[in-house]
Amino acid sequence: MRRLIGSLLLSFTVLMGGASAYAEDGVMNSVSFRKFPQDTKLQVQALDNSDSNLALQKEFERVLLAEGYTLSNNATLILTFETRDEIGAWTTTDRRHVLSFESKGGREGGENAKARLNVFNSQSGGLLNRGRSGTNIATPSSYRIDVSIEDRSTGKRFWQGWSIAKLGAADGQTLTTKMIPALVREIGKTVRQKSFEVY
Repeated sequence: MRRLIGSLLLSFTVLMGGASAYAEDGVMNSVSFRKFPQDTKLQVQALDNSDSNLALQKEFERVLLAEGYTLSNNATLILTFETRDEIGAWTTTDRRHVLSFESKGGREGGENAKARLNVFNSQSGGLLNRGRSGTNIATPSSYRIDVSIEDRSTGKRFWQGWSIAKLGAADGQTLTTKMIPALVREIGKTVRQKSFEVY
């Protein structure tokens, strides 16, 4: 009976861990302000024409065409996007200390001398282990895309969406590129805290 309960608890923990990892991959939100007119054509434009954003513009155009949208340089509706990133924080752990000295009192400060031998320390390391020295990520870097679709002539906003994902194994440009399909799939819809997989 104990084995059965233990197995069930382990399975539940693994499932919950997998769900939380998936939820942390990326999150998107969007707001639909008004219904799109029929036979909608779009033009994609980056608000910042850096090389990386121009590459993202091409990816937006590729995904939009794959989803059945029509693109035109003279389209009434214009899709604009901008990207932002927030660099994370790192912490460093000192190298291991095997032997330390301490002395107090007397003229030369040696009356109460002590020597300590650090045999084992799981954090900083000791004689028998290396510890966890090195650099650890305290807060991972995150990347964000903001997208809006507006009427070129009137300035009325039809739809706005944004997605955020934490940097993992990929670089920032690759991560941002992988966020585009999730945004395009939700164009015209209102979505709240929808998770999507980017890795």
